[in-house]
Amino acid sequence: MKNKVLLGAIALLVAEAFFAGVGAIVKQLSDSLTESQLVFFRNLFALFFLGPFCLKQGREAIYTKRIYLHLFRAATGLAGMYCFFFVLGAMSLTSAIMALKMAPFFIPIIAKLWLKEQIPFKTSIAIAIGFIGVAFILNPQEGIELSHLMISLLCALLVATTTCTIRKMSDTEPAVRIVFYFISVSTLVTFPLAIADWRPIIATDWLLLVILSALAVCGQLLMTQAFRFASPVKIGLLGYSSVLFAALIGYIFWDEPLTLSMLFGGILLLWAANVTIRQRWFI
Repeated sequence: MKNKVLLGAIALLVAEAFFAGVGAIVKQLSDSLTESQLVFFRNLFALFFLGPFCLKQGREAIYTKRIYLHLFRAATGLAGMYCFFFVLGAMSLTSAIMALKMAPFFIPIIAKLWLKEQIPFKTSIAIAIGFIGVAFILNPQEGIELSHLMISLLCALLVATTTCTIRKMSDTEPAVRIVFYFISVSTLVTFPLAIADWRPIIATDWLLLVILSALAVCGQLLMTQAFRFASPVKIGLLGYSSVLFAALIGYIFWDEPLTLSMLFGGILLLWAANVTIRQRWFI
């Protein structure tokens, strides 16, 4: 049992390092490529990685009776990805990654409205403290525009909605099928958008796009495996390690400062996340 928890912790740490790497590559490419190009190639190359596996599994891998939920999940996931990629280009890497980590605080609210699950009083307090922590991290006085903050909140809300959608259909839909429909729909939708707003892509950018997709797919698979080894209650907080990886990458490559406000906000957010993760939405 202890070995499985350790393996789960290691897998989740590596996954979060990969996710921080994805954010860094998107930030690096945001000056030379459009958001539609980034979203399109991120999903296209991910489809190349996942496609052979689905072909090997046969028709059962993709057959579904819940296509409308898959389309809804694809819509919220794709919109969230657009928001996240925009935030990565507009804000520091650490702030953008931390903005994405606000999603767990929206999940109980959506679960109550959609899945009719109750929110314990302690969780309500934790959600409020979590948003206070985010306010310290994404400090408007540090030069972050209000519009960027609103898009950050929208991104987290969309990610939380996507998570609840996956929860709703996970009783019949395996993870590979859910991912397959998401990246397939996203590739088809963003192809004409990428063509309409096309920018030339140099050789090094092509390489970064391939690495971006590989890291994203490997990160998703590792995260899935991590939570098979161990409950989110035991290792869930390690999901916030991507913020530490992002802070290190941002400091090395973009000279992004680490402020006391960010540190204090991070402590509040981690405490609130610990309370929220231990509720039944994540078990």
